Amino acid sequence: GCEQLYIEDKKTDSLTGTKHYHFYSAAANTAKFTLEQEVKNLPAGKYRYELSIMGGDGGQVEIYSYIKVNGTVAATQPTTITSYNVWHTPVIEGIHVTEGDTVTVGIYVHCSGSGNGAWGKIDDVKLNSMK
Repeated sequence: GCEQLYIEDKKTDSLTGTKHYHFYSAAANTAKFTLEQEVKNLPAGKYRYELSIMGGDGGQVEIYSYIKVNGTVAATQPTTITSYNVWHTPVIEGIHVTEGDTVTVGIYVHCSGSGNGAWGKIDDVKLNSMK
């Protein structure tokens, strides 16, 4: 449930490049969603997952990035939104993946909203192997 949730092409609101996910909801408690992507056929090894988020008017927030391996949550990392152009980058490191595993990376966002409603931008989502 989110009034606006889409890929936006706007350089001034992106951390890098021009595209990012945009979210906005005017009514209280309506900015609530999950974005995730499933990745298959990764080489076995350890992985690092990060993303960046900024936004405002969140009120009470529950925001965290997460990584699942074969459908089971392997780790979460809490984060927040504070104001325009203040980026928060939660990092999860040392996720063990074996051959044949399915990895899902994502973010959960729930903002009660304050003022004119919660809004934000999500950018630079990365899943990289670690040495």
